[in-house]
Amino acid sequence: MTMNHNVLIITGGEIALHRYAEASAILSEALTRAGMTVTATRDAAAARSLGNFAAVVLFTDGDFFDSAGLDSLINFVQSGRGLVSIHTAAGTNKSHAGFGKLIGSRIASGAIMEHQANVVDANHPITHRMHDFRLDDEVHALEPLGEYRVLVDAWLNGRREPLLYVKPHGGGQVVHFATGHSLAGISHPQWQRLFVRAVRFVCGEDWQTKSIKCACIGYGGAYNMGKTHLLSCRKNLMTPVAVCDVDPKRTETAKAELGDDIQTYNNVNAMLEKSDAEMVIVITPHNTHAPLSLQVLNSGRHVVTEKPYTITVDEATSLIDTARKVNKMATVFHNRRWDGDFMAIQKVINSGLIGDVFHIECAFGNYGEPKADWWRASKDISGGAFYDWGAHFVDWILQLIPHKIESISGDFKKLKWQGVTNEDYTSAYVRFAGQRSAFIEQGAINAIDKARWRILGTLGGIEKAGWDWESKETLKVVSHASGSRVETRVPYLKSDWDGFYRNIADHLILGEPLAVTPESARKVIAVLSLAEQSSRQGGTPIKPNFEQ
Repeated sequence: MTMNHNVLIITGGEIALHRYAEASAILSEALTRAGMTVTATRDAAAARSLGNFAAVVLFTDGDFFDSAGLDSLINFVQSGRGLVSIHTAAGTNKSHAGFGKLIGSRIASGAIMEHQANVVDANHPITHRMHDFRLDDEVHALEPLGEYRVLVDAWLNGRREPLLYVKPHGGGQVVHFATGHSLAGISHPQWQRLFVRAVRFVCGEDWQTKSIKCACIGYGGAYNMGKTHLLSCRKNLMTPVAVCDVDPKRTETAKAELGDDIQTYNNVNAMLEKSDAEMVIVITPHNTHAPLSLQVLNSGRHVVTEKPYTITVDEATSLIDTARKVNKMATVFHNRRWDGDFMAIQKVINSGLIGDVFHIECAFGNYGEPKADWWRASKDISGGAFYDWGAHFVDWILQLIPHKIESISGDFKKLKWQGVTNEDYTSAYVRFAGQRSAFIEQGAINAIDKARWRILGTLGGIEKAGWDWESKETLKVVSHASGSRVETRVPYLKSDWDGFYRNIADHLILGEPLAVTPESARKVIAVLSLAEQSSRQGGTPIKPNFEQ
């Protein structure tokens, strides 16, 4: 659903800290990745002849342009095309009143700091489905030179200052970013999302009214999973249209919970034949994930598969290959990447407080016999004890240590609970490139708890004791980054459980990058399955032969 646009990026000026050449490369890559045709230059004379460009991006300072270039830029926007200005572009050629009126503001003062970027107007296409985020970059107070619509702001010196605004100018549109001082700032994923959207907006796109029709297979009797998935879709302005479940009582419940306009089916073939759903969510027992997801893809629809992706690596590879063949999205519901505790862990690691992570330990479990009549306790159906919470923990670890796996060893035990076929205890040890490692332990005979997380880095570590992933608990962080031992408690971030489907909508409608790629989900399955294979071979480490 994305459109190609011809965009000119002009960077340059006197401020060496802006590292204009590198900034230009980062901005160009973001737009190219979004399918645009980009011409980048540091030649101010390029502004004099703007040809067939749909938009111009300016990141400049000082008296960069001559009068002919400034007049050309003004006429360019007035004629119906677009301009995106970044940071000190609002201070460029201050003596030219017409250019100041075009940008809409002048720089007044600034401060480099970590700040909360607050989305104050989510009803605009640029900020549609966006949420607040933190950014470490220079924030400038702006002197308004006209009216504009503020989309994102931040607190600076006790007052709210615009970080991003939009304004019409003649027949065209102007978007200004007050931030953009550092390479880290313009590389921030959320900043780049706003930047790409801003360019698309000034090129004339409007995606607010677009939606994706979605359906689910398996409304479910546990955890209200079908309802949870489809309501999250609805929150992100996708449209649930159908539910399929073999149990008529569950489809009746779906109508009661989601509305009478929901089509209900008790047969997958019937739903795929009659429904106009563009995307189908597979929420069924684990051993059905692969065949049902394959059926959805072959029907010409996008597919979201509940975790774990599949039981085997070969099944996952088949789905990936089919998705590429039919040119449809395939992804996996690894929604716990948006848990508040995990996002807090990522933030601490990314801050450098504990240095380079070299070892992770995580444990989960209890002491008690699983329900014998529950499919999750059946190895043939579920894949085994490791395929439930193990899939979450392996996915988390692979996000924190995104390096090549060198070997996997496992230890699976069946010692006590004979009423179920799942293992009573499972563990895996994973070696990564660069002397990094991880240990995962899970069991139904774990009578004494261990810390849920123990993460070691070259400058410190993180420990999390409890199971709460909301903001009631804190992380224990020990850091030697300052040269001496400092122990702190770091609060969890707010969980963002709708983040998964927000990304799906933005991927399908805007072409934004998919957060959970099927390849990353296949890597999880590889760890789960090879750990079991290693256990059957006496714990012998196995070198993976899957694509990494």
